[in-house]
Amino acid sequence: MIPVPVKQFVLEYLDYDSRCNLKLTSKDNKALVDSIKYVAKLVSIGEQKTRSIIFHRFESKLLELREEIDGVTEVFLRDLEKNEEPKKVKEFQKSRYDVAKNWVDKISHRGKTEAKTIRILNLSMEPSENWIIKCETLETRMIGSKNLRLWLQKAIPNLKKLDITDWGISGIFDMPQVKNTSEVVRLSRDVEITDEQLEKIKAPSLIVFSADGTLTEAGAREAFKKYLENSQYGDRFELKFSIPPSFNHMDLFDKNWVVRKTGPNDDTEGEYHYTITGGFNNINGVTVIPTVIIFDFSSYMTLKAFHFQSEIRSPLFY
Repeated sequence: MIPVPVKQFVLEYLDYDSRCNLKLTSKDNKALVDSIKYVAKLVSIGEQKTRSIIFHRFESKLLELREEIDGVTEVFLRDLEKNEEPKKVKEFQKSRYDVAKNWVDKISHRGKTEAKTIRILNLSMEPSENWIIKCETLETRMIGSKNLRLWLQKAIPNLKKLDITDWGISGIFDMPQVKNTSEVVRLSRDVEITDEQLEKIKAPSLIVFSADGTLTEAGAREAFKKYLENSQYGDRFELKFSIPPSFNHMDLFDKNWVVRKTGPNDDTEGEYHYTITGGFNNINGVTVIPTVIIFDFSSYMTLKAFHFQSEIRSPLFY
């Protein structure tokens, strides 16, 4: 007989299917599984408008909601880990958006959708008023400025990572969901953010490509200092910001830092390479920033800092 505390410990490492199978073995195991809440690693909802399809993903399980011309929505299921073909499982006399909202309601507990990571991808659908999102990482891709704010409002504002990709990003920097994100904030392009708004973001790891003229070298300098003092090993930093004429990129470095050229440094191309080996106090024990790269484009600069090259980001569909 396996003691209950041991079962509880093992249960934390079982995936959703394994938990369901365990529930079938006995009444005691069913009661045990039901007593410990399961938090999915990944939940996502995405859309391919040209094909009238909405994708729902719950870990490796993928639902495809295919809306036909007559308004009927067919539901197909497949397991991504098994690389199997989609199988039709249901059909509804309603739009794919109504079916999608029903699915979110079904996986929610008391109106709360919870997972380690939640993705909202290319989705034109607005969230329902009563929805609540709880996650550590929230990723959105190309959902538009209006929908972006609506979806962010649904998230409990204690995110660790926030990753937003869109054609332009603005009007969200007063939101606690953005300001309170604790570890990483990644904002893709044409971000209309000021020095003051950037300073209020808690996360030290920032990847922000600002719109021309909104973020200055003063804001970049303060954000970079916060990165050195508060980041963890492996955190990245990348900012695009405006600069005044004749700005010296060395002014981005605090005078107490030990900065060493690693080359190749090219004034003609405006590309400079450095490493920072000391002179700063980091709360997480980081002592060296091995790679710092600055690109000078006369009217603006980009400043990158990292410990190692990250993997190339592939497009997300679900």
